[in-house]
Amino acid sequence: MLSWFSKKAASEEASTQVVEFRYDRPLLVITLLLIGFGLVMVYSASIVTAETQSGDGGYFFKRQVAYLVPGLGAMFAMANLHNEALKRYAPWLVGGAILMLVVAMLPGVSATAKGAARWIQLGPVRLQPSELVKLSLVTWMCAHLTRMDIDVRRWRDSWLPALLVTGILAALLMKQPDFGSTVICGAMMMLLLWVAGGRHWHTGIIILGGIALVALAIAIEPYRIRRLTAFLSPEADPQGTAYQINQSLNAFGSGSWTGLGLGESRQKLLYLPDCWTDFVFAIIGEELGWVGVFGVMIMFLLFVWRGLTIARRAASPFASLLAFGITAQIGFQAVVNMAVVTALLPTKGLTLPFVSYGGSSLVVSCAAVGILLNISRGKPPPAWLHAPARPSRMRRVADGVAVALRQRV
Repeated sequence: MLSWFSKKAASEEASTQVVEFRYDRPLLVITLLLIGFGLVMVYSASIVTAETQSGDGGYFFKRQVAYLVPGLGAMFAMANLHNEALKRYAPWLVGGAILMLVVAMLPGVSATAKGAARWIQLGPVRLQPSELVKLSLVTWMCAHLTRMDIDVRRWRDSWLPALLVTGILAALLMKQPDFGSTVICGAMMMLLLWVAGGRHWHTGIIILGGIALVALAIAIEPYRIRRLTAFLSPEADPQGTAYQINQSLNAFGSGSWTGLGLGESRQKLLYLPDCWTDFVFAIIGEELGWVGVFGVMIMFLLFVWRGLTIARRAASPFASLLAFGITAQIGFQAVVNMAVVTALLPTKGLTLPFVSYGGSSLVVSCAAVGILLNISRGKPPPAWLHAPARPSRMRRVADGVAVALRQRV
């Protein structure tokens, strides 16, 4: 079970000091509150659609609860798997993510919705590889940037491998297509390289290149141009491309400060599409008002605060950068989702972490929190984990040779 012990100081007479490690309790409480609140809102937002489509008003709620079980299991497992093991196996994580993206495009296995092939259908279970891609990329980037033989200020050491790996993932994501996840992956790559000490002018060049690629991706797809036009002028096509965002804004307008009351949303009566997934934040605004909206925002701010605190106190450079990367990725996705729902950004298919309906998002987000909990604990890996957590003999020899060569030069 998760340890709730605090550090105990030894008595003055004792010759040694016994320290009991504990997980970051505020982060765990914040996460569980967001998950619990998300379950309530998923049920409230989806009950009408679920009753209409399946005859069971709790259909989506039950599925979300079912996904929560492996999600909590993943959180528990990652909280007790020392983070240094992730550093060693980061390339395998990225390789697995690439493989899943390829499988998601295979006929007979791929599941398609609204013209996008983003899921793998395994019987009643549907997996979305892009959720794993984001966590895998962050883990690999942190492992890559904290290697002994790398100079993050050199282009070929830092940026070139990062661009190659991120480019492969981005190409596969755009093939689905999943523009929102692609943007998040690119943004996380640039942010982590900059935080790790990359040159500012290198970062500036990549940012300019990224903006150009985003503009090109929008220009070559008519539906993205329509979404951009709907974002700039929602009133121009209220029953077409701008319908969803207009209904979302109506939800916030109806909710005012205190909301219509939990379960009293009118937009969920088949007016607002995807109101239990990407646009659940609009239902929160309608039923709980701006009080509920600000409450959710405060919870995510507290989550980011605890994540950054864990990163600052981490025991190793890899753990520190990984905690920062995970916190930034979850916080950034939450900000993008809220901005989309409130018409501050063009529409994208991104969930609100822990709150929106989505099994893959919930499981991977819980696993990410488990990693943060492990880093906050700061305990050395147990005996059975020494081998996977310790660099291999070949890796140690290669690191020693690299150090010796640098000293000679």
